Amino acid sequence: KKIYLTFSLITISCGLYESKDDIGVSDKVYVALQGADTVRVVNFGTGTLESIAINYDNEGNEPHFISIDEINRYWFVTAFKSGWVARYNLDTNELIDKVMVGNKPALMVLNKAGKKLYVSRMMRMMGNLNNSTFIQEIDYSDPGTMTAIDYEIGAPEPHGIAINSDGSEVYTASYGSDWLFKLKLLSDSQNIEEIALEFGYSLDKSDPNNNRLKPVQCVSVRDSLLLVSCEAGIWNAESNPGQVHLWNTNTMTRKDTLHFDLHSKPWHIINSPNTNRVYVALKGHFDFDNYPDSDGVACVSYDENSLNLEWLVHSDEFIGLHGIDISDDGHRLYVSGRIDGKLHVLDTQDGTVLQSIKLGPKFSSQPSGVAYYSN
Repeated sequence: KKIYLTFSLITISCGLYESKDDIGVSDKVYVALQGADTVRVVNFGTGTLESIAINYDNEGNEPHFISIDEINRYWFVTAFKSGWVARYNLDTNELIDKVMVGNKPALMVLNKAGKKLYVSRMMRMMGNLNNSTFIQEIDYSDPGTMTAIDYEIGAPEPHGIAINSDGSEVYTASYGSDWLFKLKLLSDSQNIEEIALEFGYSLDKSDPNNNRLKPVQCVSVRDSLLLVSCEAGIWNAESNPGQVHLWNTNTMTRKDTLHFDLHSKPWHIINSPNTNRVYVALKGHFDFDNYPDSDGVACVSYDENSLNLEWLVHSDEFIGLHGIDISDDGHRLYVSGRIDGKLHVLDTQDGTVLQSIKLGPKFSSQPSGVAYYSN
């Protein structure tokens, strides 16, 4: 199999969309176009789009998720199909190096102080028999070469992943068997605590069919709280609404559950940098003609013991939402439309849609992971 090591950066043109005056002029948003083997960089200062080709493998790469380390000046992307995790220079967008992790890498979280990257695995989709039972830690302290080690958790498709503020604990949730894991990284024995997301349904953590809840993504807040978005839906003829869970990670107990519509499919989730709120992209039903308002964006507030829905917005611009990120000041959300081919910009206060920027063709470009960066 031929491996391409070359770097490709193409600036498409100026003035492809109108940059709003009330959106930060130094803001950039990186979006993985999984269907186009491309990362788009939306530059709100210049009103331009840049295109970075993800061309490590001639059989396709499918970039899925992006994480940015603005301290050490890197950005990272997972290539779902080819199995690479790549590191780029944040200032030049040049490829620095990449490491093969195999078996469909998905989401990432960063320990920027420790220069460590934690990578989850893709859930099964459309008959895929992928049953990865590990996550990976990538050390990027060397400026030229990354190295990876495995953490075996024994449950299939650990897709949701989060990290606490000092990098001492990583949390992952199994999409395949509805189990939650806490990896205590500073322990001499690298202890792992585990618990079923809902007792009574997922008793066997290794069973890839015990996924009534289907957790998709996690976010750590206040270092003792974890919010988990769960796709849910129809399972063994049982109807389960989309959900967001609130967990206490000190006691590994679930404190509250917020339910959405049966077809809502809560997907990626991001926390506010300055309020007790998280924002959830609702993927919605794949039959968007018959379920036009199943997708949307939700704002959820939290305290130590409870969750509350602050607002939920739908738009004719939305079709199949996927990734989500937030500006540093907490005022703007950036949400990708996997089917509509757009990046949507929303006001965090009330969910007003400020812009919808076309990134690629509808259906085929498949915008997925989103990462915000301010110069």
